[in-house]
Amino acid sequence: MTTQAASLELEPRETLGKKVKALRRAGIVPVHLYGRDIDSRALQCEVRTLLRAISQAGGEYGQPMSVSIAGESGEYTAATSEIQWDPRTGDILHVDFRIVSS
Repeated sequence: MTTQAASLELEPRETLGKKVKALRRAGIVPVHLYGRDIDSRALQCEVRTLLRAISQAGGEYGQPMSVSIAGESGEYTAATSEIQWDPRTGDILHVDFRIVSS
């Protein structure tokens, strides 16, 4: 049985700091993508799309996935580095993706 590699498309994020609460209320999760050869990028993704991709990759500490940024060419192979959860509600607050070497 073959499995399809997880892929995720992220969007650039303009809202930073404490204003991300409005994003979360709208069902959007702030995301950071970082790695050795790129600057840290502030990105965002819809909650359902993000959770589906993380689940498809095997969970929080699963396999790396293919990550692309809307409006840009190229893809990155990235793994979840950290997922922050709200301890009271269990909602996802923030995700860090780390680019892995091929």
